[in-house]
Amino acid sequence: MLSQWSDFIRQIRDFFTRRGYLEVHTPIMLHYPNIDLYVEPVELRIEECGKGQRVWLQTSPEFSMKKILSKHRRDIFQVAKVFRNKECGRLHRVEFTMLEWYKLGVDYLYLVEEIVQLLSFLGIGQDYRITRLEHAFEEHAGVVLSEDEEIFKNNLLAYGYQFDDKEDWESLFFRIYIDVEKNLGMDKPEFITHFPKRLSSYARIKDGYAERFELYIRGVEIANGWTEELDPQEIRRRMEEYRTGRDLPLDEELLKAYEDFPQCAGCSIGLERLFIVCMGLESLEELYF
Repeated sequence: MLSQWSDFIRQIRDFFTRRGYLEVHTPIMLHYPNIDLYVEPVELRIEECGKGQRVWLQTSPEFSMKKILSKHRRDIFQVAKVFRNKECGRLHRVEFTMLEWYKLGVDYLYLVEEIVQLLSFLGIGQDYRITRLEHAFEEHAGVVLSEDEEIFKNNLLAYGYQFDDKEDWESLFFRIYIDVEKNLGMDKPEFITHFPKRLSSYARIKDGYAERFELYIRGVEIANGWTEELDPQEIRRRMEEYRTGRDLPLDEELLKAYEDFPQCAGCSIGLERLFIVCMGLESLEELYF
């Protein structure tokens, strides 16, 4: 398996370099953490040149790669070690390997096609399905999804779901989505699209939906990608929202980079998850390298 993992990583690099992407390497330890609403960074206290500092391990190379994009305007990719606090389970680890890449001048639908080509290159096949998120909810949970919290709760009650009055939209959404996910991509890779605005992360909003997708293969979330939002004020607003109630500083260097940021789309893939899918394994625990 150690040899197969090595070949797998080599194939990933070959795919992107053949397509003209430049491989980059960015710091793992950051002075400004990634700010993601649903991801908790690992904080460290270090001493550098006799001075104590507060730093974070990257949860993704996203922010660092975006600074490169702003300066150099190249299609880039990276295979990086990332760290996410409080992760546990069959498909979760605090430390894992992430593939992240950015393509200039395209939107998220281009990345869907590129991922299909990557899967074919890895021997998984070319057949796939694209499903709107609300259709996945209706098919696998019997629920009409709404971004309006009151309407969503009324829909849940109508379909027999029970919940605490204190539960908000996000907690109810993810409670149900966990069960929906188990049914996605069972016969072929399935891309879920048309996420509500409140789940946009840093994606562009168009026609009331976030231009982003998640890829599932046999019930396992593999990829998360989107068309990048370009407005620096909107990015600042979201970062402020995502860090509410959390002691995380804003990355002003990144916000400066957004003042001259190119149109692009980006995607990340958890490589251990993709590897176990390729190998026909069920859990990350089965990886023994």
